[in-house]
Order: sequence, then structure tokens, then C-alpha cells
Amino acid sequence: MLNPRRDSLAGKLLLSSALVAVSLAYGWWQAREVKRPVMAMAPMPPKPMPVPDPAAVAPAAPAEPAPLDVAAAPVAAPATAANPVAAPKTAAVAKAPQTATPTAPEPQQAAVTPPPTLTPQQALQMYVPMEGASPAFPPVSGSPDAGAVAPLPAGMHLADGDFVSDRHTLMWGDLRVRISIQGGAIRGMQVLQFPDHRSQSLYLSQLALPVLQSEVIKNQKAQVDVVSSATDTSYTFQDAVADAITKATRG
Repeated sequence: MLNPRRDSLAGKLLLSSALVAVSLAYGWWQAREVKRPVMAMAPMPPKPMPVPDPAAVAPAAPAEPAPLDVAAAPVAAPATAANPVAAPKTAAVAKAPQTATPTAPEPQQAAVTPPPTLTPQQALQMYVPMEGASPAFPPVSGSPDAGAVAPLPAGMHLADGDFVSDRHTLMWGDLRVRISIQGGAIRGMQVLQFPDHRSQSLYLSQLALPVLQSEVIKNQKAQVDVVSSATDTSYTFQDAVADAITKATRG
């Protein structure tokens, strides 16, 4: 048989333990709630209603309409089916008359005449050996250009007289010239010997040598411009003239 006194003591102990556990749990829950930040917005106070001013509420006097200027107002054309919205007329601005700018005429290019076409027989005759020696070119004379002076060393001059160069050989033949000095300047020239052992060589000599002689007298020097299509003949001619000028140079 159970002891009622022992049972009441055990019940009190259990009840006390339960109360202690509940107290601890409640304390722990209160601590968590305190740590959380509470975001609460304070209620905004209501704005006071403005009191209307009797003087400001008084109606303003109506403004008088501006007089209508009939002369200055643009007159709109009546709207039609073709012109539903007519634009107001405005004053026309006179434009200056535009004049055409004259254009310069394009330069006309000179017509280039192509060289004649040679037949096979004519092409072969160009390299047929010539018989005998051709006569010398006629002498060429003239006056030097203003300021043209022979390029001689300082203290040297050209002696008056005729001076003949040595014979200069190129693959097309031999070339030799004579220069005539008057008053210390080249006044005349003559080609005594030139390439003529082929018909083509004779043609190139007759094409280039008269031009080269005139250029030497104008410029008073052996190094003149080369004639196109006669390059070898032009260079050999320059060497022959330089040889003759060397023979005419005096100290």
C-alpha cells in the first residue's frame, strides 16, 4: 500500500521542476524578443488645413481684349477641297538671280601619230650594211644662251681656234667632232664621223646629232640632254665633245 505522504512529496517535486523549466523557457524567449530590432514608424501628425485669405479669394478684374489689327493680321485663303488647310500669306523675299559660273574649256590633247608600220623587207633593209662612208654633217653655228659659261676649273679658259676630238667608238660605229672657239666660247660645231655602217645607224645619227650640236652651243657644255631612241649615240657624242673641250682648255 502506497504512502500518501511520499506521493505528495514526489508530486510537489515534479510540479516544482515543471515550473522551473517553464520559467527558464519563458526567460529564454523574452531574451530573443528583446534582441530583435523592432522597426515601427511613428504615425505622422495630420497637416493643418490652410485658412483661405478673403483678399486673395476675391475675383480679379477681367482683362480687356487687345484691339484687333486688321491690316497686320494675315489673311488666310479659304479652305477648299484641293487645299483643306490654307497657310497664312507671308511677305515674299526676293532672291538674287543666280548666274552660271563659266567653266574653263578642257584642254585638248594633241593627237599622237603612231610610227609607220614597216614591212618585213623594210625591217631587213634597216640593218643592211652601207657601202662607203657618209659625208660629214654640215657645220652648225650659233650664239650661247645668256649666262652660259663652259664649266672649267678656276683660272682656265678656252683658247680660240678649231679643235678636233679623238675617234670614239660605239657598237654602231665611230664618232668624231670638231668645235670652233671664238672669244673663249663655243660658236660652232661639226660632226666629222658618225655611225653609218647600217641604215638604222645612219637614221639615228641624222635624228640626234643636229639637235645635240645646237644644245652644246647654247649651254657651252658637253653634258646635254639625251635624244630619245639614240641613247648610245648621245652618250658617245658627249664624250667626244668633252675630249675636244679638254684640248681647247688653257691655263
